[in-house]
Amino acid sequence: MDLTVRKGEIFGIIGHSGAGKSTLLRCVNLLERPTSGSVKVAGVELTKLSDRQLQQERRKIGMIFQHFNLLSMATVRENIAFPLKLAKLSKAEVANRVNELLQLVGLEQHGDKYPAQLSGGQKQRVGIARALANNPDVLLCDEATSALDPQTTSAILALLLDINQKLGITILLITHEMQVIRSICDRVAVIDGGTIVEIGDVIDVFLKPQHPVTQDFVDEVAESQSDMRQLMSARQGRIFRVHYVGNVTYEPILYNAVKASGVQVAILQGTISRMKQTPYGELIVEFIGGSAEIDGILAQLRQDGLNVEELT
Repeated sequence: MDLTVRKGEIFGIIGHSGAGKSTLLRCVNLLERPTSGSVKVAGVELTKLSDRQLQQERRKIGMIFQHFNLLSMATVRENIAFPLKLAKLSKAEVANRVNELLQLVGLEQHGDKYPAQLSGGQKQRVGIARALANNPDVLLCDEATSALDPQTTSAILALLLDINQKLGITILLITHEMQVIRSICDRVAVIDGGTIVEIGDVIDVFLKPQHPVTQDFVDEVAESQSDMRQLMSARQGRIFRVHYVGNVTYEPILYNAVKASGVQVAILQGTISRMKQTPYGELIVEFIGGSAEIDGILAQLRQDGLNVEELT
């Protein structure tokens, strides 16, 4: 496996259970030590360091976990302060840094509570604050939202995105949910059987999946294949999937292409959403009319930058 994550980006790794996601992530900070090859973080080859040197470098790599891994007998403040005390900061430095982090993750009013008194989302916010305590360059997220409900997941993803933008920290996350990747990641790698089978910008991988495993994940956030077949069986015209990305999402391109043609158009299904900061949309449309006229519409749509695929 060969993988490069760029400084300052949010990089997602997606795969089914057992694909190797967690093993790969744990290799980054050498919680799992690879039997061969090298691991470099910020130009430092971790696999060649002594135990003492590795301990120092690990302070630059924060990690948050699926099940929080908080100290149950310690308060929120004490949990966040734990790595700072290991780094032998003074009491005043620890207190100041803990207050900063409580404010960053929105837990100013919960510093003296214990984990048992917190919701799942609040526990994960504590985990994030603790992971950021030593001002790391890299933040590793091990299925950080899979134990949370959808609303809380959205809030945690928004927090991670905010941290990335405010601090410029590089985030490497693993998940089995395409919605997580779509929400905040810049690039994504799809892993299957311990191998990266597809990699690229999220918008490209999501809209034009090349590998069957990737297609499976994309289908999870789209209409099911059986629903699509049922929809198509009841129609008489030619049916197309139209993808649009960026500013054209809000332009009347379809209307302009069809209005002078005499072709009838029916929108069977549609959505507009965002991948991180990029608007995108998908329409399933039916065209009823002559083949030449329909082909002219398709040529115009493609000329305007839309991706058009005929469904059969």
